[in-house]
Amino acid sequence: MSAELTVCDHLRSLKLSGSLYEFNRQKQEPASHSLSFDERLAMILGAQVDLRINRRIQRRTKEAELKISSRPEEIDYNHHRSITKSQMQEILSLSFVRRAHNIIITGPTGVGKTYIACAIGTAGISADLAVRYYRLSSLFDQIAVSRQDGTYKRLVSYLRSRDLLIIDDFSLAPIPSRGSRELLDLLDARIGQNSTIIATQMPIAVLHQTFEDATVADAILDRLVHDSIRLEMKGESMRKIRAEYPQPGDGS
Repeated sequence: MSAELTVCDHLRSLKLSGSLYEFNRQKQEPASHSLSFDERLAMILGAQVDLRINRRIQRRTKEAELKISSRPEEIDYNHHRSITKSQMQEILSLSFVRRAHNIIITGPTGVGKTYIACAIGTAGISADLAVRYYRLSSLFDQIAVSRQDGTYKRLVSYLRSRDLLIIDDFSLAPIPSRGSRELLDLLDARIGQNSTIIATQMPIAVLHQTFEDATVADAILDRLVHDSIRLEMKGESMRKIRAEYPQPGDGS
C-alpha cells in the first residue's frame, strides 16, 4: 500500500472530505510541490475548516427560512430611505445581538423593511447565530397548531433559543387577545437574553391601537421598545423605483 493511498484512506475514514479534495488537488498541481510541508498541511486542514463552515451556514440558512435572500453588501444606499451606511454597518456588526437589544423597523409598504431585516438575518447566519424569520400571522398559526398537536412547549423552547428572531408584517392586521398574550410570553422570555427584529408598516406611536387587549399591548411594547434600535424608513416603494430604473442587484 502506497503512502498516498494510506493518507487518502485515513482522510476518508475520518470523513474529512474537504481535506481529501485539497490533498488530491495538490497532487495534481505542480506549483503546490514547491510549498513547505507546513504550508501544504495548513491548506489541507484549512479546506476542511472551510467546508464545515459552509455546511454550517447552509444549515443555518435553511433553518432561518428568510423570506428574501438578501445580502448586506447589496443594500441600496443611493435612494433616500432614512438609513445610512454607517448606521447599517454598526447594526451588521451584530453588536446589538451581543447586548441582547431589539430592532424595530418601521416604514410604508415597499420601502425595503423585509429586505433590511433579512440582510441582518444573513449577517447573523454568517456569524453562526441561530436565526428564524416569521410573518406574525404565520407565527400565530404555528403556535395554534402546536397547541392542538401537543408540541407547544417544544415550539416555545425553540423560539426562546433563537439568537435572532425576525417578526415581519407586525400589526398588519389587528392582534387578537389570545395571540397578544402568547406574544407577550415569548418576548418576556427573550428580553435581556436574545434579540428580536420587528418590521411593521405602523409607526411606533400608533402600534398600541392594533392590539385588542390594551393592557397586554402596553406590556409588549414596553419590552420591544426598551433598549431598541429604531430604523424609521421613508421614501417611495423600492419596487416602483426598480421598475423605473432597473439596476443589477436588488438591494431593496
